[in-house]
Amino acid sequence: MSLLRGLLTKLQEFLLPERSRNGAAGYTEPIDVLLAVYQRMSRLAAQIESHAELAPYPHVAERLHQIAREEHEIANRLKRIVGTLHGSIRERSLPPATGKNHWQRLIRDLEDQRDVDNILAQYEFTLIPQIPDTADLLHQIKSTHSLHRLSLQELIAVADPQASQT
Repeated sequence: MSLLRGLLTKLQEFLLPERSRNGAAGYTEPIDVLLAVYQRMSRLAAQIESHAELAPYPHVAERLHQIAREEHEIANRLKRIVGTLHGSIRERSLPPATGKNHWQRLIRDLEDQRDVDNILAQYEFTLIPQIPDTADLLHQIKSTHSLHRLSLQELIAVADPQASQT
């Protein structure tokens, strides 16, 4: 059991480098924060897009496609800022998270979005003074994610967690 726990800890450190053992983020440079947020938002956009393809109803699929498009747009703006400051960006292609039914996938989307929001909240007041070009984008991410959170919560509320739909 302790071997499994150790492996899971190492995997989490590799996939989620911003989390240390005490739960606090460990970024030392603002560009690292922006790069991590970009990578997570890109992954989240692709994940929501794949979940839209599996949505049980057309109106749900359309709303998820819209959220994914908005996430892609913001991620691309962030990528341009990171590219300007850092140069080339090494793309990490992690497979999108999934679930056994629509409800679980929506829950995962909401949780992953909250992870991005938590990173931004933790570093917002150090990012803006050090990289002023991010102020408008961070404000847009906050307001867009607020709307996305409401949409995902509404979709979760009407989704049937017991359904075995794909």
